[in-house]
Amino acid sequence: MDFKQSKTYQNLQLAFHGELMSSTRYQINGIRARQDGYIQIGNVFEIISGFEREHAIIWLRLINEGTLPSTLENLIEASAAEDEKGNGSYRQYAEVARQEGFNEIAALFDGVANIELNHDVIFQNFADDIKENEVFCKKTEVLWICVNCGNILGGVCAPAICPICGFPQGYYQVYDTTL
Repeated sequence: MDFKQSKTYQNLQLAFHGELMSSTRYQINGIRARQDGYIQIGNVFEIISGFEREHAIIWLRLINEGTLPSTLENLIEASAAEDEKGNGSYRQYAEVARQEGFNEIAALFDGVANIELNHDVIFQNFADDIKENEVFCKKTEVLWICVNCGNILGGVCAPAICPICGFPQGYYQVYDTTL
């Protein structure tokens, strides 16, 4: 039997999405508990949210027959998902809300759709950087900032090791003064 056509595969997908939903719900519940002054309960929600996320990783690895998708694959998938929400479902939800007289909700759907389209651009730009091998080296000199210690250096490439804190190149990103 083809694994991807099996009921087991469908159940793994359901389990994966269920764990994602639980993880996010518990994060939200933890925020609310802390707002209500229940710090310990908020911490418990946060811990269990992490457990649920780990369960999702287990199911995703099985869905992908033993591996997790690469960062490039994740960026491409995320870009497509954000585009679909921004240009598709949220626009349709906004139209339905307008037709039903819920103009404030329609405006929220349209506003979030625009945000989702921005996310699409961000994910696509990072995917392009990976494809073009330009994550840590650019075509022209830029400023790089170490997100661990704040060290700022100019250059075509981020340093292999931060000269201040010793963290690896992965902790560098192009410096943006809006941080």
